[in-house]
Amino acid sequence: MNRMISLTLALAIAMTSLQGCYGKFALTRKVYQVNGEVQDKFLRSLVTWVFIIVPVYGVSALADFVVFNTIEFWSGKNPVAEGEKEFQYTDKADTYHVKATKHGDQVSYLIDHYRSGSHVDTMAINWNAKSGQSQATLDQHGKITDFLAFVEKGGVRVQSGTGMAANEATDTFYR
Repeated sequence: MNRMISLTLALAIAMTSLQGCYGKFALTRKVYQVNGEVQDKFLRSLVTWVFIIVPVYGVSALADFVVFNTIEFWSGKNPVAEGEKEFQYTDKADTYHVKATKHGDQVSYLIDHYRSGSHVDTMAINWNAKSGQSQATLDQHGKITDFLAFVEKGGVRVQSGTGMAANEATDTFYR
């Protein structure tokens, strides 16, 4: 009898604490991302089957649902997704998919630019929030342009050029 009461009480607590708790499923997304980084399609398929059989996906989804999404529901923050943001914005025919990550003082942005549904370019930015220095790479269908930015007294110095060769680089100071 006590076991039945305990089970009913635990079920009632779980149902009231988990209602409306959809969450980001950040851990499951990270496992899926690891699988997606495998370049060979046959090996990626094998990894998918292993993750299903071993039950990596099942365990990560359960941990997300029971632990991390519940924490997110009550606190507003998911500890697994902490330091990561993904969003997109549109300006007329241009759409920008932005993924931002933060590790300590280092902030990284990956921005994919699309115009009318076609990929235009990708910019990767690594910024040190403490020193104010940043490094960026713009990839326009294989044409790579590097940018460096340094905080200097009174403004920011930006250097740009392919491969940062001295004869190809431009140096500009912004106040």
